[in-house]
Amino acid sequence: MTGIHRFREAFGDWTPQAVVFDCDGMLLDTESIWNRAQAAVVETAGARLRAEDHEHLHGSTIEVAAEIIAERAGAPEPEVLAQLHEAFDRELAVGIRAMPGATAAVEAAAARVPLGCASNSWLEALEGKLAAGGLREHFTVLEASDTVARPKPAPDMYAAAARALGAEPQHALAFEDSGTGARAARDAGLRLIVVPTPSTRAPSADLALTTLEDPALLEWIATW
Repeated sequence: MTGIHRFREAFGDWTPQAVVFDCDGMLLDTESIWNRAQAAVVETAGARLRAEDHEHLHGSTIEVAAEIIAERAGAPEPEVLAQLHEAFDRELAVGIRAMPGATAAVEAAAARVPLGCASNSWLEALEGKLAAGGLREHFTVLEASDTVARPKPAPDMYAAAARALGAEPQHALAFEDSGTGARAARDAGLRLIVVPTPSTRAPSADLALTTLEDPALLEWIATW
């Protein structure tokens, strides 16, 4: 099934009252920045990551990453956390690009419904990334790892973002790229579109896309 019919098959005549986007890897190409920062700290700390660690690190908070790396390196966790912050800030200074199709999708959605962004970043970093990527002005609500009791994969920030936008979760739509984030959105009760990275399996969702550049996405948004 192709074109807008895929969206009709997935959602019927349902349209969202609000939309909540993930940030890293979904709207902004910060996953590559984070991966470089993380790899540098893993090497510096002498950590030996296990195969299962990579799945846990994808979409996790910086605190969870520090805990895993510190455990694998036998290093103090506060020291590793500080190194991660320093490495990430250094990589961010190089610049941030929007993911393909992200700007057009956000602008189209913002013209129809209020938007939120839910990220496992800390709030100050989320504000800075969205501003650097040219997207901050489109978002009414931001939820981050330090604005809710529990970060993703807990549902807290998606539920909080939807309600802050004036919609009950079941009337809101989430966009995610990671299994961690997808679980958070589903458990909060939001409808879900996923755009997984090419190297990962698509999490369970109402609909999976390969890119936000899918022309049918803009066509569907225009019907809201």
